[in-house]
Amino acid sequence: MKRPTIADVATRAGVSRSTVSYALSNKRPISEETRLRIQQAIEELGLRPNATAKRLASRERSRNIGFVLPLVTPEMTGLEMKFISGASRAINQADYTFILLAHSDRSPENLLRFAESGLVDGFILMEVYMQDDRVDMLQREGIPFVLIGRCADNTGLTYVDVDIQYALESSFAHLTASGHQAIAYLHKDDDQYGFSVRALREYHAACDRFDISPLLQSCGLSPEEGEVAMNSLLDQHPEVTAAIVWSDIPTVGAVQAIQARGRQIPNDFSIICQEHSIISNLASFVPAVIDIRADEMAAQAAQFLIDLLEDQPIEQPQLLFPPKLVLGER
Repeated sequence: MKRPTIADVATRAGVSRSTVSYALSNKRPISEETRLRIQQAIEELGLRPNATAKRLASRERSRNIGFVLPLVTPEMTGLEMKFISGASRAINQADYTFILLAHSDRSPENLLRFAESGLVDGFILMEVYMQDDRVDMLQREGIPFVLIGRCADNTGLTYVDVDIQYALESSFAHLTASGHQAIAYLHKDDDQYGFSVRALREYHAACDRFDISPLLQSCGLSPEEGEVAMNSLLDQHPEVTAAIVWSDIPTVGAVQAIQARGRQIPNDFSIICQEHSIISNLASFVPAVIDIRADEMAAQAAQFLIDLLEDQPIEQPQLLFPPKLVLGER
């Protein structure tokens, strides 16, 4: 049998979910009539708020914050370490404890079990999907959380994210100013991952604005997959003279494929990659990179969550960070 949630109580009592949360936490005044309806709905449904929700309602704090990072590779990437560093620094400075929840299972049930343990006051979620079951669960349970990323519907959510439109616009402006007219995109093929969906959409939009024909090639995360993807792209479209790659890790292999064909970078082929956590140490040159300001985003997400936990107002709860296009060197 499905366990009743705050959303069920709100429906039964004829009030909003936020009103139920206020009644449980005493954060805002609620009329006695409304409070009684909510209490009656709770009793009828047999709602047992999880440990985190009960502790928040009683103003108790563990002063622990969970940083939820679903692993996409067996090892941490440099970019992931930047997010971890930025968030942990802000959390520790606010006298909270940073708890890393790194796993490959995105199941909301696992996250709920941890929430029910009462070990954390709230969560920061990474690797956000367009339709994310973890978000739905945390909303239902009334557990504070902040996203690094966005869903398809972000009504009422608090998040930070990269301004991918700005990133693609800056990249195209730089490449077209350098004379490139055949600009490809090596993208992550994932129609659920929020960043991938938006990046692909903004690449097409940039192609329209700059009158460029789209040239797409799906690409995995490893250097080997980057090499395979670039070879496939150049076999089909030898006219390509520039490429944007969704991560710096496959860019290492993409560069090897380009150079193996006798093309020089950046003299007759330009490449721009997202982030620069490893490639500057592995490539024979410093490439142009889209610096998404991962540490700054993570620190802001942490501050947002701390503000939520301490009932501080947030003037702009949905914040996009314009990335920096850092031009490379030979």
